Amino acid sequence: MSAISAFTSAILPIIAIAGVGYVIGWRTGISVGQLNTVALNFFLPALVFHGIVTTDLSGKTVLNLGLAVFAYTLIMMGVAYLSGRTLDLPDAALPGVVLASAFPNSGFVGIPLTEFVFGDIGRTTATLFLTIQSVILYTVGVYVVSASSDNTAGVRSAVREVFRLPLVYAVVLAALVRFLGLVPPVDGTFMTTVDSVGSASVPLMLTVVGIQLAEVDLGGLHRIALPTALKLVVAPVLGAGIAVVVGFTQPHVGNIFILECATPAAVTPLALTIAYSDHDDESLSTAEYMSTVIFVTTVLSVVILTALVVAIQGGYLF
Repeated sequence: MSAISAFTSAILPIIAIAGVGYVIGWRTGISVGQLNTVALNFFLPALVFHGIVTTDLSGKTVLNLGLAVFAYTLIMMGVAYLSGRTLDLPDAALPGVVLASAFPNSGFVGIPLTEFVFGDIGRTTATLFLTIQSVILYTVGVYVVSASSDNTAGVRSAVREVFRLPLVYAVVLAALVRFLGLVPPVDGTFMTTVDSVGSASVPLMLTVVGIQLAEVDLGGLHRIALPTALKLVVAPVLGAGIAVVVGFTQPHVGNIFILECATPAAVTPLALTIAYSDHDDESLSTAEYMSTVIFVTTVLSVVILTALVVAIQGGYLF
């Protein structure tokens, strides 16, 4: 597959839908918060539930995926932390660098991308990646943000958020339904409805990404070189290495994992950094710093993701 073909088939649809969201956000000033809440609490859980109860992924593959996500996230956090310390970054910027580098936008960008490239198996694998990542983010991630400010109450509150995530319950319910052999008929009313709701999450998530980018207040572009390089260069290489070590028996799953690792910086860490950190650099606020990283990595990831899709379709990875 040529770069042009990979771009038009997998990347251009994402840019087009997110671009519409950007224009809507820019022209109307609409707040993305409520749309984001609806996507996370209704559309995305339906996508997760339907994907898991109908997937052909084996239990071993799901376990390997979980181990890979944990390994990738923790190693990236360590690399980002050591890099920040080596470059003598200010304490206020360090949590942002760590979270922006380690947590990819595996949901709002990764799910649509993997569905365009791999179909249903891509969507299901990406939702599992997102769910596992969310658990790490609301535990280890929040600890990183809060540790330097001794915000222990914030840590406890954030950890409790894990048990409020509809994604987690959608996974548990789907696994239980499969284990008990109670999966409803795929062509029945219930599963058809769930599938319709879940499928609607893809354009909705991309629209939310576009609106989020329209809200970004860029600042300090010269200070984001480290997290940008870690997210766009180191993360895909590390993801590929972990995929080889884990040894996914299904090549598609290994490729999807690498693509997920290569997606741009996620938005959720920005919200957590603002909520649970007491620091603020006078020359550049934490919110501006994280927002700039998100914007730049989202724009530049187009090149990286296109190259990876070409490599995957050409059989150069798994």
